[in-house]
Amino acid sequence: MFSHLDKQPLPKLRQNLHLFSAPPDEQGEVRWQIFDATRNKFFYLSVSAFYLFTQWRYALDTHDLIKRVATKQVQIEKEELDNFIQFLKLNHLLEVSSQQETDLFNQDLAQQKKSLLLWVLHNYLFIKIPLIRPDLFLTRLYPSIKSLFNLQLHWPIFVIGILGVVMVMRQWQVFTSTFSNMLNAPSIGYYIIALVFVKSAHELGHALVAKRYACRVSSMGIAFLLMTPILYTDTTDAWRLRSRFQRLSIVTAGVRVEIYIACVATFLWGILPDGSFRNMVFFVATTSWVSSLLINISPFMRFDGYYAFSDFLGMENLQIRSFLVGKWFLRECLFGFGFVPPEPLNRQKCLLMVVYAWCTWLYRLFIFIGIAFLVYFFTFKLLGVVLFVVEVLWFVLLPIIKEVFVWHKLRSQMSLNRASFITLSIMLALIALLVIPWRTTVSVPAVMTFERYISLYPSEESEIISWQITPNARIEKGQGLVELSVAELEKEMALTRTKLDHLNLKWQRSGVDANERSSGLVLKTEIAREASRLQALEAQQAKLSVKAPFNGVIGEWLPLERGDYVTPHMSLATLYDDQSVLIKAYISGQLVTKVQTDKVSRFIANDGTVLESALVIDKIIPTSITQLNILGLSSLYGGAIASQQLEESIIPNEAIYEVHLKLKGETQLTTQALGKVNLFVKPESYLMKGLRHLYGVFIKESAF
Repeated sequence: MFSHLDKQPLPKLRQNLHLFSAPPDEQGEVRWQIFDATRNKFFYLSVSAFYLFTQWRYALDTHDLIKRVATKQVQIEKEELDNFIQFLKLNHLLEVSSQQETDLFNQDLAQQKKSLLLWVLHNYLFIKIPLIRPDLFLTRLYPSIKSLFNLQLHWPIFVIGILGVVMVMRQWQVFTSTFSNMLNAPSIGYYIIALVFVKSAHELGHALVAKRYACRVSSMGIAFLLMTPILYTDTTDAWRLRSRFQRLSIVTAGVRVEIYIACVATFLWGILPDGSFRNMVFFVATTSWVSSLLINISPFMRFDGYYAFSDFLGMENLQIRSFLVGKWFLRECLFGFGFVPPEPLNRQKCLLMVVYAWCTWLYRLFIFIGIAFLVYFFTFKLLGVVLFVVEVLWFVLLPIIKEVFVWHKLRSQMSLNRASFITLSIMLALIALLVIPWRTTVSVPAVMTFERYISLYPSEESEIISWQITPNARIEKGQGLVELSVAELEKEMALTRTKLDHLNLKWQRSGVDANERSSGLVLKTEIAREASRLQALEAQQAKLSVKAPFNGVIGEWLPLERGDYVTPHMSLATLYDDQSVLIKAYISGQLVTKVQTDKVSRFIANDGTVLESALVIDKIIPTSITQLNILGLSSLYGGAIASQQLEESIIPNEAIYEVHLKLKGETQLTTQALGKVNLFVKPESYLMKGLRHLYGVFIKESAF
């Protein structure tokens, strides 16, 4: 029956390989696994591969091996045997006995060996360094602590944690102020100590639960995530467990330990008095919550959350397989090739893998861009720029470029169908949107004001005796608006007049009485002093009469009346010269050279009112403003201009220029108004605008 097959000698299998029964695959098929203890790796075997592996040591050649397997009611084709032998060679599961095999092995290692630059690019995000091999220690330790697994402590700890969270919410301001008050060098040191403690407990939780299920813990060590040291535990031996729930228990053990610690520490913080011990449990609680909930639980990075999610779904190599299915689905959506999926899937599983793959890509896009900005801002500038460029090119743009090259290779199989027609239409629309200069107007913040206006203030603390201010009324120059009175001033003037009358009477008598004639010079000096004092008081009283310094209209005013008291810091009213209406628009520096000064514009107030008169640009101030005087335009007060408070001034965040516009016709305006002006600009495509912005950023950031 097998006479047509060539007899070929079989290479020898390595002696240190172990065969274990494995959990069924996703379709329920029986499987086995080879364990390579030297490299701590597992390889799954199908039924046919299992019989080939078990009969390998007894067979004389390929012909004899296939005959032996056939006695087990398993039919093996020559091609399937060749593929199995190739699998053994590629994974170095065969003995190396000749010089030729040694050379091939070394050649394969050399091909897998990366250059220093590529190694740094692949590993600077995550590098693992094993430190200890704790399996013997854990084996001796486990009998003394195995009773803890039977105590069911998680429910009491969760109750304690809920009570702790309730107490923290009741003292939330104290909790947050504790955090803000500890952002100093000693506190950062305490946080590092707390992080080491929590992470050590995390990894010990993985190791002890692995020992509970008789798994080998090959190594524990330190890993560097973005050059930040973290601990890790190698529990690869858990893959030989048949129960995925046991594997899930090992994977989630670290997170569960962190949550237990966080619950207890939060409860202790709530009941302890202020002191060093309360601060210590605060460090432990915050470190545990942040580490467990924000880092480890994410299923999109290959941490505990990913492996737990994979075991929960019962899908091995979830990320790699999902990426293949996600790329296949993307190509089908874009071009409609009609290719079969990378693996046979039902509709629900296919949708799950596609959603997971696309969410992971999106998550990684934000993570890698965020990491790029972190390495830029937290390293010196030259290294930051280099790492930023490497991060964006290698981890963001390179996968996209590789996928585009795959599309290019498949171009011969593309055809005009519904999917490709939609893709082509969208691409043409995007290109048109980017290349064609669509935008011809720009809406900018503006204020309608007056070139000439004045705020009227009282000269001193006084009482209103006459209030002639009428809102929106036409006011003539010199017209009296407010009469004020100061009781002390009136009394002082009355006393001065009385004293002056008395001195004048004495002066008249000094010419008759010879005794008083000698003091006439002194009397004359007193009269002159009192007259001068009266004149100064009258001048002071004259200032209490508020009059219009020019023709105009009353804008803002205070709702005051006779008998009210005012102070020098109170603006009684604002008088605007209605013949000097001016619109000031504020534009960014990028628009200064693009504004078309010969076009007519319109002013739209914030309440939606459109100014009837058209506007023409009078001038553009050639220098940027140093501070923003119109508070309502500042982002600090809800305006459109991004700005910040610097001492008593409001400073724009970027270069802002003033554009002055004049009315083409007449309008009735009695107060300032905030709004927007639509200015005509030279059309520019989004592509050119983006390139110019990138060029500006490059010029700005290249100054080392």
